Amino acid sequence: MNAVDLSRLMRCRRSVRGYDTRPVEPEKVALLLKAAQWAPSSCNLQPWHVVAVDRSELIGELATAAPVGTRVNKWMDTAPLVLVLCARPHPLIHQAAGWIDRDCHRLDIGIVGEHICLMATALGLGSCWIGWFSEGRVRELLAVPASHQILALIVIGYPAGGVRMDEPVEVERRRKPLAEIASVNQFGDPYHEPETD
Repeated sequence: MNAVDLSRLMRCRRSVRGYDTRPVEPEKVALLLKAAQWAPSSCNLQPWHVVAVDRSELIGELATAAPVGTRVNKWMDTAPLVLVLCARPHPLIHQAAGWIDRDCHRLDIGIVGEHICLMATALGLGSCWIGWFSEGRVRELLAVPASHQILALIVIGYPAGGVRMDEPVEVERRRKPLAEIASVNQFGDPYHEPETD
């Protein structure tokens, strides 16, 4: 893979909120979990544990634990797979990180999640992060021990409605310009892309 391929893959990734009925093949689930396995982490502690949920009745229960405002997240019911990202903070690192106001395990889970979402895209699967959910209800449903925090759900499946994961999202419509999101040397000194021939 080169930089152009990686850039294209990142532009193809999008949040998908509707899935067809095909299950995600076990080989693809394994590749998603291996993507998590190879994510970097603070002090290489690898604090994550991923629960792969593929039972439809359990996914339905997770949907009720992840409401949209006051409504049940109905589109989630159509997904064949939900990966639940948990992390066990290391006591010493957690304490040291507190001194500098950093939750390293949360950053680590963010990297894990992006690895999973990029792998899903490469496999032709759609994905959607869910960060708004009842941690207590998810913990109860999946028997997650108190030693672990539940930080995200990633819904995964084959997109419905003809959405193709190998077509880039139109950047101009969906992303702020670089000059608005990036600075050079000091905050507020906008980054400007070099001119290309």
